[in-house]
Amino acid sequence: MPLFKTAFTTHPTLLRTVPILFFAGLLSALAFAPFFCFPILIITLSFFMWVLNHAQKAKRAALFGFAFGAGLGVSSLGWVCNALMIDNGTFAVFIPVCLIGLALFLGFFWMLSAWAAFYAPSGIKRWIAFACSVVFFEWIRSWFLTGFPWNLIGSVWTDNLYFLQFASVWGVYGLTFVTVMIFTATGLLPNKKPLVFALILASVITAGGWLRLYQATPEDVFGVNLRIVQPNIQQTLKWNPQKAEDNLNTLIRLSKTKNEEITHVIWPESAIPYLLENNPTERLRLMSAVRQGGTLITGALRIVSREKRQLANSIFMIDHLANIVGYADKAHLVPFGEYIPFRNILPLDKIVPIQSDFVAGKKVKTIMVPKAVPAALLVCYEIIFSGRVTDKNNRPQWIVNVTNDGWYGISPGPFQHLGMAQLRAVEEGLPVVRAANTGISALINPYGEILSYKALNTQGVIDTKLPRAAEPTIYSQFGYKPFIVFIVLIYLIIICRSLINIGKRRTNHKKENAKNQKST
Repeated sequence: MPLFKTAFTTHPTLLRTVPILFFAGLLSALAFAPFFCFPILIITLSFFMWVLNHAQKAKRAALFGFAFGAGLGVSSLGWVCNALMIDNGTFAVFIPVCLIGLALFLGFFWMLSAWAAFYAPSGIKRWIAFACSVVFFEWIRSWFLTGFPWNLIGSVWTDNLYFLQFASVWGVYGLTFVTVMIFTATGLLPNKKPLVFALILASVITAGGWLRLYQATPEDVFGVNLRIVQPNIQQTLKWNPQKAEDNLNTLIRLSKTKNEEITHVIWPESAIPYLLENNPTERLRLMSAVRQGGTLITGALRIVSREKRQLANSIFMIDHLANIVGYADKAHLVPFGEYIPFRNILPLDKIVPIQSDFVAGKKVKTIMVPKAVPAALLVCYEIIFSGRVTDKNNRPQWIVNVTNDGWYGISPGPFQHLGMAQLRAVEEGLPVVRAANTGISALINPYGEILSYKALNTQGVIDTKLPRAAEPTIYSQFGYKPFIVFIVLIYLIIICRSLINIGKRRTNHKKENAKNQKST
């Protein structure tokens, strides 16, 4: 682009480019929730594409990718450090380490993306290869070391319902692919073909999303009336033994007020301060929160092994007779929050005030809910794992997500978490019922639309019908594997054709040299 050439002459230099790319990564966080200033990516990603297109060595390309990703990691995920301030600042000393870790973590994957794209010829082929490599390494980020697929590039669209519908076809990974292609296209100017293609692609996706929403026929599940309870118990008080009784009374009071029509009450993650299985008398007390025939769905700790003193972070379903009629254990645990990775090596304590590590549950399963349709029960950030929130062999009809975002205070974290719940709703074609301790609790329909919500750090309830599930989406049936294979094949085709062309040029060059020597 002429502007970039003016600032950087012919080729980007390390001294000037690396700090600017880091700053571009910082700015790119504005594209995510709660800001949704995604047009900023036209500047930041286009500049990155221009730099990558003019990189002369693979090592430089990798360094450029690391600089951009490090800036993005610090700014878009820095809110995680709020959790280190909760326990009277006990862990505050680790904030610099946390920020450096976030920078290294996201920088590493962007470094690999840029490095892989460099081996494609500059221009349109490198543009396509870069989009492929970003998707591939974001997919690896979703499972590497248990995975942390927070703020994948495709999640910038959660405030745009029309564009968001594309997730029903290719999921968040497909959204990431088209997002990178659209916002990097201007980085190839004066070649206008990528920009024209990007505009057409954006128009087609928007039109398809409009058509999907237009054809939607919203219906409710007959006889199911939900109450989502948001008690707004601050994290500093949640595990305080002296406040346990008050906290429980708050939940019961909010649940039983004018609940004549309510069939199912939903409480947030770890709402109950004692072990349900050990306390049948206390379970009877909980039944005052629901009317006769009702069901309570709540987060609580579950005993996995009494001998080993092992606990799981779970969701329980309790019927009106105080019987536990179903439960689900959290399968994806939060590193350093619910368990310590490499505990034998790292002499650290968990942030959550439970002595032993939690035990991870098995994969998500569909559970029958009394007097309602079957559900997938997810605890906290299990909702962020695209393609892994339902049992593919036994499709649920709704998703219950209980969480506690009180760790992160007033920060982008709770808003971003909510956005990922919207993505899962669109991908699976299922309504998501979200109960959050301090917010943001919400009812999300199968098209990602937030029908009702309770704002962050407010107390109250959401009384609502349960939307009926949409027809199974393409993504819910086939998942991410076909698309990952597709983008890998595209990348390999580009690289193989490039190698063949290089081979042909070398052969022709040798023939020409031999011909010249023969003629002389």
